[in-house]
Amino acid sequence: MHIDHTELEHAARAFVAEDRDLASLVNRLLGRIDDLGDIYGDDDAGRAAKAGFATAREKTAEYSGALCAAYGAVGVNLALMSTDVGRADWDGIAALPRVDRTSVPRFTS
Repeated sequence: MHIDHTELEHAARAFVAEDRDLASLVNRLLGRIDDLGDIYGDDDAGRAAKAGFATAREKTAEYSGALCAAYGAVGVNLALMSTDVGRADWDGIAALPRVDRTSVPRFTS
């Protein structure tokens, strides 16, 4: 079997960079939203909107965190494969969380 070490190492670095970049972007965007403060109000509609947003924010952090972890693990495994194909632990990569599509909010204009 031919192994292109340069290509594997390049792909490994790209996955690790994507892990960092995605985590940084999500953190920055959530921080900008948080900086808006409490914009919901104290009425029933405001409290419901705030609760819905809190749940969506939590899921966004959870799902993007899982995706970042997977990217990082793929990067590590590709780097390991470059030195020894048998060393990569593909079974050790955590499964991404299942997303219940019915719970994903739909925004319409």
